Amino acid sequence: MLYLCLKYLHVIAAIFLFGFGMGSFLYLIAASRTANPAVIAHVARMVVRFDTWITTPAGFAQIITGYLLLRVSGLPMSTEWVLTSLIIFFSVGSLWLPVLVLQKRLCGMALTADAAGEGLNDDFRAVYQKWFWMGVVGFAGMFVIVLMMVTKLSPAQWLSLLG
Repeated sequence: MLYLCLKYLHVIAAIFLFGFGMGSFLYLIAASRTANPAVIAHVARMVVRFDTWITTPAGFAQIITGYLLLRVSGLPMSTEWVLTSLIIFFSVGSLWLPVLVLQKRLCGMALTADAAGEGLNDDFRAVYQKWFWMGVVGFAGMFVIVLMMVTKLSPAQWLSLLG
Protein backbone atom coordinates (compact mmCIF):
# COMPACT_ATOMS: atom_id res chain seq x y z
CA MET A 1 0.00 0.00 0.00
CA LEU A 2 2.88 2.38 0.80
CA TYR A 3 4.37 1.77 -2.65
CA LEU A 4 1.06 2.63 -4.37
CA CYS A 5 0.62 5.79 -2.30
CA LEU A 6 4.15 6.92 -3.13
CA LYS A 7 3.66 6.08 -6.80
CA TYR A 8 0.41 8.07 -6.82
CA LEU A 9 2.15 11.10 -5.27
CA HIS A 10 5.04 10.69 -7.72
CA VAL A 11 2.67 10.68 -10.70
CA ILE A 12 0.67 13.65 -9.37
CA ALA A 13 3.90 15.59 -8.83
CA ALA A 14 4.97 14.74 -12.40
CA ILE A 15 1.63 16.01 -13.70
CA PHE A 16 2.02 19.27 -11.77
CA LEU A 17 5.68 19.67 -12.76
CA PHE A 18 5.04 18.98 -16.41
CA GLY A 19 1.58 20.52 -16.67
CA PHE A 20 2.19 23.79 -14.86
CA GLY A 21 5.64 24.08 -16.43
CA MET A 22 4.29 23.59 -19.94
CA GLY A 23 1.33 25.87 -19.25
CA SER A 24 3.62 28.63 -18.01
CA PHE A 25 5.88 28.17 -21.02
CA LEU A 26 3.02 28.36 -23.51
CA TYR A 27 1.29 31.30 -21.80
CA LEU A 28 4.46 33.38 -21.80
CA ILE A 29 5.09 32.51 -25.45
CA ALA A 30 1.54 33.57 -26.33
CA ALA A 31 1.82 36.78 -24.31
CA SER A 32 5.16 37.62 -25.92
CA ARG A 33 3.68 37.17 -29.38
CA THR A 34 1.32 40.08 -28.66
CA ALA A 35 4.36 42.40 -28.27
CA ASN A 36 2.23 44.26 -25.71
CA PRO A 37 4.42 45.07 -22.68
CA ALA A 38 1.43 45.30 -20.30
CA VAL A 39 0.17 41.86 -21.32
CA ILE A 40 3.64 40.34 -21.13
CA ALA A 41 4.32 41.84 -17.70
CA HIS A 42 1.02 40.55 -16.34
CA VAL A 43 1.50 37.03 -17.69
CA ALA A 44 5.20 36.90 -16.74
CA ARG A 45 4.32 37.89 -13.17
CA MET A 46 1.80 35.03 -12.97
CA VAL A 47 4.23 32.58 -14.59
CA VAL A 48 6.94 33.42 -12.06
CA ARG A 49 4.44 33.01 -9.23
CA PHE A 50 3.14 29.64 -10.49
CA ASP A 51 6.63 28.32 -11.23
CA THR A 52 7.86 29.38 -7.80
CA TRP A 53 4.92 28.12 -5.74
CA ILE A 54 3.66 25.11 -7.71
CA THR A 55 6.16 23.82 -10.27
CA THR A 56 9.26 24.06 -8.08
CA PRO A 57 7.71 22.22 -5.09
CA ALA A 58 6.45 19.56 -7.54
CA GLY A 59 10.07 19.05 -8.63
CA PHE A 60 11.13 18.51 -5.03
CA ALA A 61 8.19 16.13 -4.53
CA GLN A 62 9.45 14.18 -7.54
CA ILE A 63 12.88 13.79 -5.97
CA ILE A 64 11.52 12.75 -2.58
CA THR A 65 8.88 10.34 -3.84
CA GLY A 66 11.23 8.89 -6.44
CA TYR A 67 13.86 8.20 -3.81
CA LEU A 68 11.27 6.64 -1.48
CA LEU A 69 9.92 4.49 -4.32
CA LEU A 70 13.42 3.16 -4.94
CA ARG A 71 13.83 2.37 -1.25
CA VAL A 72 10.45 0.67 -0.88
CA SER A 73 10.79 -1.35 -4.10
CA GLY A 74 14.43 -2.30 -3.51
CA LEU A 75 15.33 -1.13 -7.01
CA PRO A 76 18.97 -0.02 -7.12
CA MET A 77 19.70 3.57 -8.14
CA SER A 78 22.24 2.13 -10.58
CA THR A 79 19.42 0.62 -12.69
CA GLU A 80 20.06 2.03 -16.16
CA TRP A 81 16.72 3.79 -16.70
CA VAL A 82 16.71 5.17 -13.14
CA LEU A 83 20.25 6.52 -13.36
CA THR A 84 19.64 7.98 -16.82
CA SER A 85 16.41 9.64 -15.70
CA LEU A 86 18.18 11.13 -12.67
CA ILE A 87 20.96 12.54 -14.83
CA ILE A 88 18.43 14.10 -17.20
CA PHE A 89 16.24 15.30 -14.30
CA PHE A 90 19.12 17.11 -12.60
CA SER A 91 20.36 18.47 -15.93
CA VAL A 92 16.90 19.85 -16.67
CA GLY A 93 16.65 21.04 -13.07
CA SER A 94 19.89 22.98 -13.46
CA LEU A 95 18.09 25.09 -16.06
CA TRP A 96 15.26 25.86 -13.65
CA LEU A 97 16.81 28.68 -11.59
CA PRO A 98 18.18 30.46 -14.67
CA VAL A 99 14.74 30.14 -16.31
CA LEU A 100 13.09 31.73 -13.26
CA VAL A 101 15.66 34.54 -13.32
CA LEU A 102 15.06 35.12 -17.03
CA GLN A 103 11.28 35.15 -16.48
CA LYS A 104 11.70 37.80 -13.79
CA ARG A 105 13.92 39.81 -16.15
CA LEU A 106 11.33 39.56 -18.91
CA CYS A 107 8.67 40.76 -16.48
CA GLY A 108 10.81 43.69 -15.34
CA MET A 109 11.72 44.66 -18.89
CA ALA A 110 8.06 44.55 -19.94
CA LEU A 111 7.01 46.62 -16.91
CA THR A 112 9.68 49.22 -17.71
CA ALA A 113 8.64 49.39 -21.38
CA ASP A 114 4.97 49.69 -20.41
CA ALA A 115 5.63 52.45 -17.84
CA ALA A 116 7.65 54.38 -20.43
CA GLY A 117 5.01 53.83 -23.11
CA GLU A 118 7.60 52.18 -25.32
CA GLY A 119 7.77 48.94 -27.23
CA LEU A 120 10.03 46.02 -26.42
CA ASN A 121 13.66 46.39 -27.37
CA ASP A 122 16.36 44.03 -28.66
CA ASP A 123 17.50 43.29 -25.09
CA PHE A 124 14.03 41.90 -24.33
CA ARG A 125 14.12 39.75 -27.46
CA ALA A 126 17.60 38.41 -26.58
CA VAL A 127 16.49 37.44 -23.06
CA TYR A 128 13.31 35.93 -24.47
CA GLN A 129 15.29 33.79 -26.94
CA LYS A 130 17.52 32.44 -24.14
CA TRP A 131 14.45 31.69 -22.02
CA PHE A 132 12.63 30.04 -24.94
CA TRP A 133 15.48 27.70 -25.93
CA MET A 134 16.18 26.74 -22.32
CA GLY A 135 12.50 25.78 -22.10
CA VAL A 136 12.69 23.72 -25.29
CA VAL A 137 15.71 21.81 -23.95
CA GLY A 138 14.08 21.38 -20.54
CA PHE A 139 10.82 20.01 -21.91
CA ALA A 140 12.63 17.70 -24.33
CA GLY A 141 14.37 16.23 -21.31
CA MET A 142 11.08 15.92 -19.46
CA PHE A 143 9.49 14.07 -22.39
CA VAL A 144 12.37 11.57 -22.32
CA ILE A 145 12.07 11.14 -18.54
CA VAL A 146 8.34 10.42 -18.75
CA LEU A 147 8.96 7.88 -21.50
CA MET A 148 11.59 6.17 -19.32
CA MET A 149 9.22 6.12 -16.35
CA VAL A 150 6.51 4.47 -18.42
CA THR A 151 8.69 1.97 -20.32
CA LYS A 152 11.36 1.36 -17.65
CA LEU A 153 13.91 1.56 -20.49
CA SER A 154 16.75 3.99 -21.12
CA PRO A 155 17.22 5.68 -24.51
CA ALA A 156 20.11 3.27 -25.22
CA GLN A 157 17.76 0.35 -24.58
CA TRP A 158 15.12 1.87 -26.90
CA LEU A 159 17.70 2.11 -29.67
CA SER A 160 18.77 -1.51 -29.17
CA LEU A 161 15.15 -2.57 -29.65
CA LEU A 162 15.09 -0.85 -33.04
CA GLY A 163 18.21 -2.63 -34.30
